[in-house]
Amino acid sequence: MFGFLKDKLKSAVEKFTKKVEQEVEIIEEKEIEEKQLEIKKAKEVKKAESKILEIEEILGEDRVDKKEEIKEKGFIKKITERVTTKKISEGQFEEIFKDLQITLLENNVALEVVDKVKEDLKEELLEKPIKRMQIETQVKEALKKSLEEILTPPEFDLIKAIEKAKKGYRPAVILIIGYNGSGKSLTCAKLANYLKEKGYRPILGAGDVFRAAGAVQLVEYGKIAEIPVINDPKTKDSCSVIFDTIKHAKSKHYDIVVADTSGRIQNNKDLMDELKKISRINNPDATLLIVDSLTGSDVVMQVDEFDKNIAVDGLILTKVDVDEKGGAFLSAVYTGKKPVLFIGSGQRLEDFEEYNSEKIVKQLGL
Repeated sequence: MFGFLKDKLKSAVEKFTKKVEQEVEIIEEKEIEEKQLEIKKAKEVKKAESKILEIEEILGEDRVDKKEEIKEKGFIKKITERVTTKKISEGQFEEIFKDLQITLLENNVALEVVDKVKEDLKEELLEKPIKRMQIETQVKEALKKSLEEILTPPEFDLIKAIEKAKKGYRPAVILIIGYNGSGKSLTCAKLANYLKEKGYRPILGAGDVFRAAGAVQLVEYGKIAEIPVINDPKTKDSCSVIFDTIKHAKSKHYDIVVADTSGRIQNNKDLMDELKKISRINNPDATLLIVDSLTGSDVVMQVDEFDKNIAVDGLILTKVDVDEKGGAFLSAVYTGKKPVLFIGSGQRLEDFEEYNSEKIVKQLGL
């Protein structure tokens, strides 16, 4: 996962570090020249003072202030010490950051995320002492800290929502929405299986009625997971299928309804109106948007438009195992401003896990 971005990021960080080191060397060379000049002047001053002292001693006068002499020696020592830290100016930083910026943009990272990384690195590195022998460590730590913040979205407690519904003696309704081909049906089965392993009794609602094989696909996934599926081949009304699933779940005391829906494009008004109707009538406890990690920069628009039309409680990111670039993933987490609950990879029901930002940062090589 993220293999391509990991390699590119590693290369960009190495270039970034090398440029910082080069800037530090230039600064150091200039400072050494300045210090050498200061030392030369100080020595000349010292030589002149010694001459004056000799004359004063000959004349029998002793005007040497011992405290001033100690201060002078301290000054000489100070300017002869080897400088161990340097500072990078804003102009130097802008030039250095270019390669890293290009790397991020080429890997589908949204501009908003790139700007966040840039500002974070500025805060950690700009006009601050950079230890000569620890430049690479400082750069990596600054980038790691920035990515950890980017990959830490708001939280949404799905289990808490389920337990709240149980206390009301009704099944919790989880509505799954998203693009066609984003992996909604498989994700519904994975989520239901995950909740089953948590000790709950889930049931699936085959609300993907627009696709010929949509409902059939979920029925087959249900068989694999050994979870019942409510399906009505005679209707093209998603809302009624989900409504019937909830009704059945109440009568049979199921804990959770995981309701699949037909894929839709976020800018198709008729399809979005249909989704609003489904939500209004079935009143879900959680509406989760399925985001395909391969979508690219369009992921930001997807999250925004779906949330405007139907309040999105959280995201599930799919196909992360084949998302080598990883930029859409970062963009979805940060710019979506929505909780990320799970990530899906592969075709097995077990290829599904709770979102963990620390694990993602490690997979990016940091």
